[in-house]
Amino acid sequence: MGEDRSATRHNGGVLDSTSEVSVTAAATFCATLVDEWVRRGLTEAFVSPGSRHTPLLLALDNHPKFRLHIFHDERSTAFAALGYAQVSGLPGIVLCTSGTAAAHFHAAVIEADLSAVPMIVCTADRPPEAWDRGSPQTINQTKLYGDAVRSFVEPGPAQDDDAELWRPLATKLLSDALGHTGNRPGPVHANLSFRDPLVGQPGQLPPTIAVDPPTNGAISDDEIADVCRLMAGKSGVIITGKGVSHPGALHSLARFVGWPIVADHQSGSRTAATINHADALLRSPDLAADLRPQLVLRFGEALSSKALSQWCQAAADAGTLVIGLHQPGRLIDPEDICTLTVPEAGAASGIEAALAAHQPSAHPTRSPLAERWLQANTAAGEAITAALATDTKSEISVTLQALHAAGPHGVVVAASSMAIRHLEWFDTNPPLGTRVLSNRGANGIDGTMATAVGVALTGVPTVCIVGDIAFLHDATSLTALAQRAIDLTIVVVDNDGGGIFSFLPQAKQLDPSQFETLFGTPHGTDLSALAQAHGLSVGSADDLKPEGIKIVVAQTVRPHDVDHIATIVAAVASALEGSRYG
Repeated sequence: MGEDRSATRHNGGVLDSTSEVSVTAAATFCATLVDEWVRRGLTEAFVSPGSRHTPLLLALDNHPKFRLHIFHDERSTAFAALGYAQVSGLPGIVLCTSGTAAAHFHAAVIEADLSAVPMIVCTADRPPEAWDRGSPQTINQTKLYGDAVRSFVEPGPAQDDDAELWRPLATKLLSDALGHTGNRPGPVHANLSFRDPLVGQPGQLPPTIAVDPPTNGAISDDEIADVCRLMAGKSGVIITGKGVSHPGALHSLARFVGWPIVADHQSGSRTAATINHADALLRSPDLAADLRPQLVLRFGEALSSKALSQWCQAAADAGTLVIGLHQPGRLIDPEDICTLTVPEAGAASGIEAALAAHQPSAHPTRSPLAERWLQANTAAGEAITAALATDTKSEISVTLQALHAAGPHGVVVAASSMAIRHLEWFDTNPPLGTRVLSNRGANGIDGTMATAVGVALTGVPTVCIVGDIAFLHDATSLTALAQRAIDLTIVVVDNDGGGIFSFLPQAKQLDPSQFETLFGTPHGTDLSALAQAHGLSVGSADDLKPEGIKIVVAQTVRPHDVDHIATIVAAVASALEGSRYG
C-alpha cells in the first residue's frame, strides 16, 4: 500500500491555543463522546463535508487515535462505514451536517439493520428553537430512520449541568450498535443539536465510568433440546448463508450427523466438500425430489438461489421439517415454512454436544442422502467447469477470475445482482481464506463500491465485482478515490444496461424495444473514460490482483450472458441424464 493521503485524516491537530476560541459545552460534550468511544476501542470516523456538525467533527479530528475518512457525499460515507464494520466487527462513527444530508444515510442504515452490521450514525441538527420556522438546512430529523435503528437518542444542545450523562450516552450507543443488550448488532442514531458558536475548546471532561458486561443472546439448553428432538431418526440437509457465527462448529456437526452442507460464500462455510451447485441440481424435478430430506437445518440468511428456495418450499409442503437458526431480532423465513426458529449463536456446537451425550460415537460414514447429494454435486461441478472453459471472457468467467484474484487474505465485495449469484451457482473451486461480502440485507445495488472502499480501509486487499448500472449508481464513490492509500480493484461487467432483467419473464413477454427502454436501460457511458476523469488507473482483465487502486472494465453482451447460463444448465442436465436422476 502507498502512503496515507488527503482523503483520510489521522491526528488532525488541535486548535491553536492562542486563538480566541472559548470553552463551550458543545465542544466538551463532543470531546467526551469521542474519548469514551476511544476507551471502548473505536478508531474510525466516516464524514461528509458541512458546517453544523463542526463540534463533533473537530473532536474526532483532534483526537490522536481517531482516523477521519472524508467522502464528498453522504451515501458513500455511510456505505463505506458499512463495509469497514463488516470486516472489523466494530462500528465506525458516521457523521454529517443537518438537513437532507442525513436523508442520504438512510439506504446504508437500512442495509446495516437487515444485515446486522454495527454503525453509529450521528446527524448534526440545528437547535430546537430553529425547528419548524423555515430555517435553512433544517428538516425533521427526529427518528428519521424509524425502526431501522436499534436505538435513537436526541439529547438536545449540550449543557454543562448534564455532563454526567455524556459518557453513559456514548456507551449506550456503542453497546446498542454491537448488540450487547441482547438484540442483533445494527445501526444506532444520535441526532445532535448544536448552537452557535460551532467552534469551541473542550473544558474538563467528566470522569470515566464502568460498563456492564454484554447480555448473552446464545441458544438455550431448552431450545437445543427442541432441535434435537425434531432431528431424532431423520435424514437431513444443512443449508447455510450469511450470519454463521462458527463455521467450523457447523462442519463438525455435519460430520457427526452425516448430513451434507449447502453453503454460499458469505456463510464462511463453503469448501470443496460442501454442496456448491444446488441451484443447478435442483432445477431437475426428479433430482430435486430424490434429494429431499426429512429435515432441513437452515443457518443464517437465505441464499440467492430461487431454485433452492422453491425446493425448500416444495419439501415443506411434502412434510419436510425446516428449522431456522439465525441471529435474534430478525426472522429469516421468506417462504413461511419454519417449524421452529432459534438463535444461531452456539447452536451448532450445542446441538452436537447434546446429540453426542446420547450417541457417544460419530457416524463412521456419510448418510445415503449425503452421498446422493455429493455425487450429483460432483457431476454438476465437472459439467460447469467444462462449459466455462469454452468461454473465458463471459460474465461468469470474469466474475470467477475476480473471486480468485483477491488472494487468501483478501475480501471480495460482490454486487447483489448477478455477481453474487454467479459466485454462488458456478464457483467449482472455492478459494481458501478469501472472504466474500455482499449487501444482501435489502438486496439493493446501493453503495456497492463505497462498501468496498470501506472494506479496503481496514487494510485488506479488496476486489469489488459490480455491474455497469451499479457502478454508475455509485459513481460518486469515485470522487477522491485516487487519493486513498488502499489496495482495491473494481471489476466492472459492462453490458450497457441491467443484465439481471434479461432473466425475467418480461424479457420474453414484451416487445424488444419496449423491454430495452423500460428494463434494459442502456446508458451509453464510456466507463473507462469516467474512471480516468477521476484520475484512476484503468487496468487489464489479465491483472485483477488488488495492488493500489485500479478499475477494470470487462465488456460483455447481455443476450450472450443469458444464453451462456442456459448452456451451463443444459450441460449439467446432460451430465445427469441416463443416471438414476435422468
